[in-house]
Amino acid sequence: MSAPIRFPPLADRLPVRGAQPRILIVRLSALGDIVFATSLLQTLRDRYPQAHIAWLAQSGFANVMEGDPRLDQMLTVQKSELSSPLALIRLRRRLQQQAFDWVIDAQGLLKSRLVACLATGATRIGFKSKEPGGFLMRHVLPKGGDVTLISSEYRFLAEQLTGLPSIAPQLPVPKALQERVAEKMKQLGLKPGFIALCPFTTRPQKHWRETYWPELIRLLQQPGRTFVMFGGPADREAAQRIQQQSPSGVLNLTGETALNDLRGWLSHAGLVIGVDTGLTHIGIAVRRPTLALFGSTCPYTRGADSPLTVMYDGLPCAPCKRNPTCGGDWTCMKQLTPERIAAKALKLLMPK
Repeated sequence: MSAPIRFPPLADRLPVRGAQPRILIVRLSALGDIVFATSLLQTLRDRYPQAHIAWLAQSGFANVMEGDPRLDQMLTVQKSELSSPLALIRLRRRLQQQAFDWVIDAQGLLKSRLVACLATGATRIGFKSKEPGGFLMRHVLPKGGDVTLISSEYRFLAEQLTGLPSIAPQLPVPKALQERVAEKMKQLGLKPGFIALCPFTTRPQKHWRETYWPELIRLLQQPGRTFVMFGGPADREAAQRIQQQSPSGVLNLTGETALNDLRGWLSHAGLVIGVDTGLTHIGIAVRRPTLALFGSTCPYTRGADSPLTVMYDGLPCAPCKRNPTCGGDWTCMKQLTPERIAAKALKLLMPK
């Protein structure tokens, strides 16, 4: 749990026009960060149970929170609209009609700051960052907190705002979604308790070697155990190669599941194994045992609401983030061998 707050929360000093604040969270992308930012959402809802809380996200990512009972409103914007003056004028009108009291820029980019400014009349709060446009915020709060804690920067922001201890990211799974996924699982002959594999992400330095996944499956294979692979449409070819090299018993749903259904699928997993990617973070947010593989990015190691094991060797060159020095060898991920991962996975699969 985070340390107690020792200063008056910022929200106590922010203007509110009604009995309860009308709050807009701006976190446009990406999938993993939107999942992490649910820590902020939950803390705001705990602090202001009757507040009107809205979220603005790019349409490609907003569905991951469809039906979330903590949100009163989900606003979306197309990525292309962020560079269109006419589209921004229309968005400005939409936001003005909402009469928000506070706009929280939980991204800290110039584009998110500009979008936050469209909600005229609201008090703007944002992250301190290297991006230009900090002057557009009324209050600029530092990114802080314990970096070993999952969603640390959003939890720290939540604590500064509300004065409440923050919590781990959470994604509720609405009943209708549970039923929809359960029906699809029945059609596929798939039972709960499968091992969910999440191998794909946008940056090559965050990938675990493609040839390692079939070997991991072989090491974990046993009668009655099923593996389900998830990813986006762009990952289909790589997923097919992994499936072809793997033993039988691998169901490949890469590119076949809607974004808003992923919460439901992963909530049925007995174990989620993945790299530093949004799908792995969803597994944690739906409180499933998770084994996360990190190399080039700074890992969280604690603070989840479910069993979490993080594999990270912390090489001298890590975290390199977007500036690798290994010449494409990706040593940090290479030395996370299938044998090492299988040993950790088996511990998480043991009956409690």
